[in-house]
Amino acid sequence: MPVSAVNTFRLRSGVEVADFERFSAELDRPTCLSFDEVLGFEVYLSDDGTVVEIMTVSSWAEWETVRDGAPELEPVVARFDELVEPGSVTTVFTRHSPLPQEIRHA
Repeated sequence: MPVSAVNTFRLRSGVEVADFERFSAELDRPTCLSFDEVLGFEVYLSDDGTVVEIMTVSSWAEWETVRDGAPELEPVVARFDELVEPGSVTTVFTRHSPLPQEIRHA
């Protein structure tokens, strides 16, 4: 069953939202979405430097294995660490809850 990780975090002091937006659009999301395990990756930005990311993966355990061993992700992690306030990341793991009609037709 797919799992969505809802991440929230703050940008480091002095980091512009536009800098994170560029990183997300040009490096983070394209790299992550190139892996078969990643089914979706949405990012929401606020002007105060708060970011919400929703990454949906086919299996969190499989994604962790890929994430922890893929050299393609090293520059993503390094740049993320430059942009994001240490200790501000929180993650909630979620699953899709079907609508009543989806339950009846399942």
